[in-house]
Amino acid sequence: MSTTSITVRSFDRFDEAAAFDPASGELGPCTRAGSPPPGQAPAGHYGELGGVPVVLYRTAGGLRLRLGERDVALDGRLEIRHERSADRCLLTVGTTTLTYPAPDTLTDPEDDPTAFAEAEDFDMGLFVANVAGDPARREMVYR
Repeated sequence: MSTTSITVRSFDRFDEAAAFDPASGELGPCTRAGSPPPGQAPAGHYGELGGVPVVLYRTAGGLRLRLGERDVALDGRLEIRHERSADRCLLTVGTTTLTYPAPDTLTDPEDDPTAFAEAEDFDMGLFVANVAGDPARREMVYR
């Protein structure tokens, strides 16, 4: 890891965080999230979609998305779509499409007693597409 690494939290595991090097795409070992060191608030989330590592993060250069080896700016110019069938999801980012199993939630998000739970809380691909498609969210996330 270089000294330019940032802290990102796991999308799927509440208590995990990792150091991420935007220049190399290297994701460091997972640790317990706890409180980040002063000045190191989490700058993104990481996860995996269909076996491909995914990191949604913010740097001084703006909001970015890393899909495996590909790293793109989320500035509103790139088309991003999310589709879901009964058991599969497709996340399309420009010309790249990731296919992954639809998240299996024990409770339908609409019936979840957790206040403010939404489908995107269980599906990183849907979260990415929703953030990318909303200019206000793109500007606010990870600030």
